[in-house]
Amino acid sequence: MEEKQVKGTMLLDYVRMIRGNKDKDWDKYLQPEDWEIINGRILSSMWYPYENFQRIGLAVFHEISGGNLETVRIYGKLYWKNLLASVYKAVLGDRNPFMCLDRFAILRGQFFSFATHEIKKIGEKHAHAVITVGEVDPGLEPYCAQLAGGFDAIMEHADAENPKIETIEKEWKGALATVFDIVWE
Repeated sequence: MEEKQVKGTMLLDYVRMIRGNKDKDWDKYLQPEDWEIINGRILSSMWYPYENFQRIGLAVFHEISGGNLETVRIYGKLYWKNLLASVYKAVLGDRNPFMCLDRFAILRGQFFSFATHEIKKIGEKHAHAVITVGEVDPGLEPYCAQLAGGFDAIMEHADAENPKIETIEKEWKGALATVFDIVWE
């Protein structure tokens, strides 16, 4: 089985948070090989082991957000709003919600060597974002909360009126995939 990996882009902010909060008890979550990554130079385009990403992400979830999923969602919205307005500006293109969601899914899919990200059109102003990681891990729920924030940013960019984003299937609860129901007016 091929090793699961993530692009450095996914680690950059987590590493900045850890480096900037030396007063936190990071050692209760992190292993020596995680510290090698954190103390090294993170390259956006380089692949890193998913196991390290999981532990680093969970450490940030517990120590920075206090385990609050709503805080993670808000962070996800701000994080992606910033990235999509700067680094990935060309990804969004026009303000068509379906096109924006689809491009976002394609972009997200490039950051993982194993996860799938797909947008399914359900109706005129209704889509499902289907994310499959293929395993249940303790970081999946906070990851999906952050991803929901990314969808919030996308819908705001697309000028979608009154968007509602709800997780209707959860891979961490035994579903085959995580499904976000995205509806707007």
